[in-house]
Amino acid sequence: MKLKPEIEAEITVLPNDVNPCKSALRDDIIGYYECPIVLPNGTWDCRMVFPNASGRVELGETATALIRFLIPNEALQGLRLDNTFQLLREDGIIATGKVTGFIVPPIKHVLKLEFIGSSREYFRIWAVNLCLTLVTLGIFSAWAKVRKRRYFYSHTLLDGTPFQYLGQPFPILRGRIIGATLFAVYYMSSHFLTSLLPYVLALGAVLAPWVIIRSTAFKARYSAFRNMTFRFEGNYWDTVKVASAWGVVPAIIIGMMFKWWNITWLQAALFAIAGLLFPWWISRFKSFLVGHTAFGGKNGQLFTTGEEFFGIYFLAGIFFVLIISVAGLSLSIFHISKHSAYYVALFSIPAYVGNVFSYAYIQAHTSNLFWNKATLGPLRFCSTLRGLTMAKYYLTNALAIIASAGLLTPWAVMRTMKYRADNLCVLVTGELTDFSGSNMTLVSAAGAEVGEFFDMDLSL
Repeated sequence: MKLKPEIEAEITVLPNDVNPCKSALRDDIIGYYECPIVLPNGTWDCRMVFPNASGRVELGETATALIRFLIPNEALQGLRLDNTFQLLREDGIIATGKVTGFIVPPIKHVLKLEFIGSSREYFRIWAVNLCLTLVTLGIFSAWAKVRKRRYFYSHTLLDGTPFQYLGQPFPILRGRIIGATLFAVYYMSSHFLTSLLPYVLALGAVLAPWVIIRSTAFKARYSAFRNMTFRFEGNYWDTVKVASAWGVVPAIIIGMMFKWWNITWLQAALFAIAGLLFPWWISRFKSFLVGHTAFGGKNGQLFTTGEEFFGIYFLAGIFFVLIISVAGLSLSIFHISKHSAYYVALFSIPAYVGNVFSYAYIQAHTSNLFWNKATLGPLRFCSTLRGLTMAKYYLTNALAIIASAGLLTPWAVMRTMKYRADNLCVLVTGELTDFSGSNMTLVSAAGAEVGEFFDMDLSL
């Protein structure tokens, strides 16, 4: 069995009379010991490496240390940080442990990602799409989406090979009709038949997991590279578990059915809990999407934690508060009244800039965290986006679009796409021949279009 150094773990050795793990830790041995390891995804043969644990071992009834494990690549499937495990021997369990880190195998070579789109070419596509969508009262939007995505995919190259978008307009149009119908039901219940709104929201909560899995499955099925399509394998009930956010979302829906918005403290408490849980939820949700997305017979994996996302959102909030605080203090120094029109106009500028910088910081660092902690078979990724650079792009793009009455929108899109591609590369740790073809099945576009119609950004 081919073994590679893949994980680090903290183990607690049980006080057996004769325990080779404990002996190795006590005697400061630099070596290894082979034994079966029971992980959440099965039992595997492993090799424990003891890299000079002196000074890190608590001797007594138990011995605790950081240990490196060499395990099969297959054992990594679905494995997460903080997963617990057991080490076995013929006479029983000799140790328990918890996964604390993952060791990346050596990089064989790097695949370059390029975006070669042209502002001049995309302007023609964008202008025609916009005009025909307006003339046909939105019907052409399905064809516009296909034309735009095919251009983006075909001009994104990995190691010189373009991606492919295989979606067709008619399934997308049908999906948009369904999405428009559902939106009309929501609009009518929220503006005219308000007594039905709680039931419509409850129905929306039931449909939301279906929208998520169908949207993601459609995007994966009709995205291809070297004539092999991606695949999403999530099911409804697994999506319900992830999307429920540990019961907070159902609690909010039920509360709305019983008019909880009249109880201020309950409303504030639920949204405060949801806000605090969001970083952990988004980590779990992204891990779910990646873990159920496959290419060439290999499922993706994402090794992120809620603490990592929390740190990013926390710092972004600090940046925003500091910027608007400095702006407010500066205006007060000049004795500008808060009730004057000048105050509102002058304060809105730093507030907008602060929002852009915070948003850019979140976008850059969450993207880096996502790609740097994701794997797909023998592929790893490296993302090097910078928050300050992203903020400059967003600000200059906004100024250019406003100054040109929207005509520079294609230019803004192209330069942002190129910057993102230039700061992402693919690291190969194995053989690309590990990817094999998979069966292609049709996936309805309804879920994808409903999600897009209700502004649900589900892209990875």
